[in-house]
Amino acid sequence: MPTLTVNGVTVNFPFPPYECQKVYMNKVIECLQTKENGALESPTGTGKTLCLLCATLAWREHFKDTISARKIAQKMDGEMFPNTPLASWGSAATDGDTPTYYTDVPKIIYASRTHSQLAQVMNELKNTSYRPKVCVLGSREQLCINQEVMRQESNHVKVHMCRGKVSTRSCVYYNNVDEKSTDRDLVNSILDVEDLVKFGNKQRACPNYSNRLKSFSRLIPAK
Repeated sequence: MPTLTVNGVTVNFPFPPYECQKVYMNKVIECLQTKENGALESPTGTGKTLCLLCATLAWREHFKDTISARKIAQKMDGEMFPNTPLASWGSAATDGDTPTYYTDVPKIIYASRTHSQLAQVMNELKNTSYRPKVCVLGSREQLCINQEVMRQESNHVKVHMCRGKVSTRSCVYYNNVDEKSTDRDLVNSILDVEDLVKFGNKQRACPNYSNRLKSFSRLIPAK
C-alpha cells in the first residue's frame, strides 16, 4: 500500500493519491497538529471520506508513536541516543514539557446525518490498512432484535419494555451479551449497523448492549 509523508506524518493510502487528495489530507493533519477547527470541502467523487479517515488515523498513530519515543528517550536519559535531542522526537503529543500519557490519545468521532452514510464510512475504512477499535453508535430502533419489543408501535413503550426486560434479565439476547462480548467477530471486526444486527441474530446476543461495550473505542462513527 502506497505511503506518503504529510506534515511529518506517514500516511498509508490504498492507492497513489491525486494532488487534490494530498492537499485535503495536508489540511486535515494541519488542523489536528495546530488544534484548530477546520471546514474543508471538495467536489463529489474526490475521495473525501477516504482522505479524512487515512489522514486522521495516521495522525493518531503518529501521536502514539511520539509518546512512545519520548518515553524511551526520557527513560534512557539520553544514553540510547546520545546525539539525538529529546525535542527531535516531536511534539505532536505534548504541550511543551507537559507529560502526556497513552490515556491522552484522543478518540475519533465521525459524525454523519444518516446511517447509510455511516455504512459508506465503514466500507471505506475496510479499504485502508488501519484497523482501529470501532463502535458505530445507533439507536435501539436500529439495533434491537427482540421481536416482542420491536412489535410495539410507540418508541416510548419500546424503551420502557426494553429497560424492564434488562432489569429483570428476562431478555435472552441481553443475557448473552457478557458471554459474547469477547467474540473475535465483535471485538476485532469493522462492523456497521447491519453487521451488528447480523452478529446479534447469529450469536443471540443483543446488538444494542454489545455495541455499548465497544463504546470505549477510538473511532466512533455517530449519526
